[in-house]
Amino acid sequence: MKIEPLTLDKFIRVEKRVFFMRRLIVLILVLSSLFSLFTTINSLSYVISCHIVDLPPGYFECIYQYVNNGLYVVYYSTAPVYFAVQTVSGYTAFSTQGTSYYGYISLPEGEYKVLFVNNMTDSNVTIQVYLGDGRPYPTGIADYGIDASNGVARPYVEKFNGVVGVAQVYSISAYNASINSYGASLQLNTVLQVNTVQGSQEYWLQNVVQFSTNTSQYRVVDNVWNYTSYPSVLNSSAITGEGTVASTLEGTHLNYYYVYSTNWFNTTYPLYTALLIKVATVPQGVRVVFSYLNGTSFTDYDNVTIKVGGVTSAYLLVDGYNTTGSGNAYDTELVFGGECNGEITQFDQINATIYMFYLNNTGVLTPKSLSPFGLDTAEASDNLFTVPYQGAYNVEVGNGNELVIANKSFPFDVGLVNGSKVIDLGQRADVELDVRGGVPPYLVEIGNETFIDLFVGNTYYSFLPNGTGDLTYPITVEDLYGNTKSLDYSLRVNPDPTVSLSVPRNDTDVGLPITLTPNVRGGTPPYNETWYVNGVQVPANGAFNFSSPGTYNLTLKVVDSVGYAVEKSVTVEVYKDPSLTVSTNQTVTDQGVPIGLNITGYYGVPPYTVKVYVNGTLENASVTQTGVRVPLDLAPGVYSVEVKLTDSAGYQVDKTVILRFNQDPTLAVNEVAQGSFFVTATSVTISGGAYQGTPPYTYTVYVNGNKYYNGNDLSLSVPLSLGKNNITVVVKDSSGVSITRTILVYSGYDWADIAALIAVVIIASLVLIFLKKRRR
Repeated sequence: MKIEPLTLDKFIRVEKRVFFMRRLIVLILVLSSLFSLFTTINSLSYVISCHIVDLPPGYFECIYQYVNNGLYVVYYSTAPVYFAVQTVSGYTAFSTQGTSYYGYISLPEGEYKVLFVNNMTDSNVTIQVYLGDGRPYPTGIADYGIDASNGVARPYVEKFNGVVGVAQVYSISAYNASINSYGASLQLNTVLQVNTVQGSQEYWLQNVVQFSTNTSQYRVVDNVWNYTSYPSVLNSSAITGEGTVASTLEGTHLNYYYVYSTNWFNTTYPLYTALLIKVATVPQGVRVVFSYLNGTSFTDYDNVTIKVGGVTSAYLLVDGYNTTGSGNAYDTELVFGGECNGEITQFDQINATIYMFYLNNTGVLTPKSLSPFGLDTAEASDNLFTVPYQGAYNVEVGNGNELVIANKSFPFDVGLVNGSKVIDLGQRADVELDVRGGVPPYLVEIGNETFIDLFVGNTYYSFLPNGTGDLTYPITVEDLYGNTKSLDYSLRVNPDPTVSLSVPRNDTDVGLPITLTPNVRGGTPPYNETWYVNGVQVPANGAFNFSSPGTYNLTLKVVDSVGYAVEKSVTVEVYKDPSLTVSTNQTVTDQGVPIGLNITGYYGVPPYTVKVYVNGTLENASVTQTGVRVPLDLAPGVYSVEVKLTDSAGYQVDKTVILRFNQDPTLAVNEVAQGSFFVTATSVTISGGAYQGTPPYTYTVYVNGNKYYNGNDLSLSVPLSLGKNNITVVVKDSSGVSITRTILVYSGYDWADIAALIAVVIIASLVLIFLKKRRR
């Protein structure tokens, strides 16, 4: 899992080499956010009892304690006293004397008397006693305000405004067979001291990660309990936040508490997290902010206001001299236990590293002394123990009876595990460091960037180089106490990759592919190219075929070998393929009578280029528009005329027509005149016809300028007038070509025949006269 530290410059501006603790406290106190609602219950319980005993000279105090698995004892007194553990029957199982004692006393199960006798001084003695009935306990680290070392227990007081509990959970599995629960919890708990003009109040604050170990989920829960007295008393008018006030029954006592929870989150191990509680006075009383680490920043998931009047001061308190009004210890704990409701659970597996530190207005504090068990947390475990580890503490499955975690120092060490070797400018470089020992948290400076590393061990740092070429960056790591380690990190930074697209045009037709030519420069070869059409990845190498018209966004995403990605897009308009119509006024004509080609283009990408080929030979110059008439006047013959239309995208369509050009028509006219006895020509018979040209033919006959006949057949008799007759025959073929022939026919009297007739008449008359005379 990649673990990243907090980036200091995300939240505040910090100049280098400013004192580390002040930077850390300012950073953590300024982060804020909110999360969603869910409720849970964590109840009060007295796992380890606290007693304050005042004894006059010669008096004793007997505390009855039932022991399941040995007895933990811590006491200190203002003067030497006699201390003993006895059976109920009076057998002394353990005894000592002095002003303090801490340790584990192995005892069989049963009821015992814990006896303190003031028989060593003539003055009154005050004794502070902590008694624990062996396991189970909430296990982790806890600060009681008692420095137990070298055989002496010394109380101390620590005041602070915030506490941070850090946890690296590599694995966790728990099961409580009695309630069939797989739950567990990690709790950061502390005491809030509120001082007012009327007196003091105490509150138990809990910031908890609840685990569902069988479903690999977790959520974050907060609780606020009133430790001013017992039982806990709270009402909704006295406390506000995202949560609500609930109650739980403990024995015969009803305890009221405030509770809020986030939703459940999925858990990925290792889980690196931190819990934060911070307090401040506000006009209404005291503001308590509960936060958890979400990635690289803290999320303030609940802002709680405890309404208290007349507040003079408020702070978190560890105090080994006193107990709260409810009789609880002033301790701060970061411990594992059952999930909720005072549950005691069995851990099947756990591998976790934890530590905590305090925040005040001047810097960061570490606990002076730590114990492995919490005093006030209700939820517990019966098979965990705590050991120091590299400046923090490991919590593991097992048994241990130590009452105090021994102070153990670990050498502060920093190692470069891995790092980016080659990146592009504008790309962040990843550096993995192994930082351990010393006193966490750590301040890490790489180049001009500063990080807060809360975690022990391997952590990834991401920083932005500020140049290109072969670069070396100094890395400085400082622990909480100012110990420093330095090393160098080298890498190569290439210029960022750029990509351009060369496209022949931004429009095309459906049936015409378009090819984009990419040009990639810079970055770190080799490159991986991925094409997208309207956001959908397609298998393409820059050539695209489209099945339908529309507007298409073509995108090339280029990722170089170090993962730097750049994109370039172009928009292409795809049109319906062009079509062509070619029409003619006729397909057959005579020489000299042109045929007009009507050419029209549709769709595609205008403008168009049109070419006309006659029997394969280009007939005319290109026509760059459609909807025009192209006249053709060709020699006699039959022609294949091909029209090719090309739109501006290069898509071509063609049409072919067959045209025939004939020779001009000719006219043959025959005439035969008919006459009478007295008239030479009374009519004329006309016959003949047209040849060549373009049938059908139309004949028109004019006689002396007057239309006499119009028809498709030239076979007719034309009457004549006496005198000169001008007969004109006009033939017109279907192409409109006309041929004219004129015939002159004369019509008159036949004087020879008339003279002969007169002669015959005269002769006949004379003969008749002669004959009549003879009869007489």
